[in-house]
Amino acid sequence: MTPPEISIGTRLELEILNNSGERVGNVFVSQLLEYQEDGTMVISSPITGSRVVFIPDGVTIRLTFVHPIQGLLGFTAVVSSKEYRGKIAVMTVKPDAEIIKIQRRMHFRLEIVLDAAILPADAADDAEAAEKSEPVRAYTKNISGSGVCLVTEKEFPKYSEIVIELELTDGKQIKAKGIIVRSQMIDVRKGKNYELGVNFTEISKKDQDALIRYIFEQQRLLLKKDKEK
Repeated sequence: MTPPEISIGTRLELEILNNSGERVGNVFVSQLLEYQEDGTMVISSPITGSRVVFIPDGVTIRLTFVHPIQGLLGFTAVVSSKEYRGKIAVMTVKPDAEIIKIQRRMHFRLEIVLDAAILPADAADDAEAAEKSEPVRAYTKNISGSGVCLVTEKEFPKYSEIVIELELTDGKQIKAKGIIVRSQMIDVRKGKNYELGVNFTEISKKDQDALIRYIFEQQRLLLKKDKEK
């Protein structure tokens, strides 16, 4: 599989890389919009809050996506230009020819129930907005280093941006910004609830590392219990 075989409209995770090929900053969300005759791709510029993320020309980025059969795949590309198409900010990027399978420890999902709170997206950047917002109570169905499945009584539209606060059982608190990629009504004993699949779009390295350590520690404990049975 090569970049030109990726379907238009595919959701992409975008990482900015330094000269050593290491990620700089957070993981952003983008989308494949079109292919051009010279082999370049047009993708949506990432947005954090209400601001477009500026990535200079010549910078190398990594783009990853989920293939229904092969799982998580990715490739690198170089930013060649930026423009606005109407009100939409886009980037033209030159991709490598090779797509590789991505092995990410952070994508292991742990089935666990934890208390959580949902806040509007602007609460991540505005302390005053966070204080005025009434948190929506929720609980987790499963978590990973890159996302969470939440259950709550309030309905949230698909593609809404939210802030999630998680209370881990070891006392640590995790805060992340995310986008709802799945929203469906489910039946529970007390009536109707909503199950939200959320991908993290912004999370500090400290919180993400703490979350991944917690997930794998819980996995280790579960495996130990299974061996003792």
